[in-house]
Amino acid sequence: MAKKNMIIALVLSIIWSGLGLIYAGDIKKGIILAVVALIFDILYFTVNQIFGLLVFIVWIYSLYATYTEVKAING
Repeated sequence: MAKKNMIIALVLSIIWSGLGLIYAGDIKKGIILAVVALIFDILYFTVNQIFGLLVFIVWIYSLYATYTEVKAING
């Protein structure tokens, strides 16, 4: 697999959880994280603000997973 740019991957993950993983090639995990973040966003705005904390946790995990995935790909 071709080397991936860490900056691009992390910026994509900052924009939306999971996009960096999709860029890095882990499409399944990226889509799952993007959908989970979307669900928590919807719940945050409609049900209860505690879901905002869960959105933040998913976002931080997405950044970490993107970093480790790109680091593994690039060697």
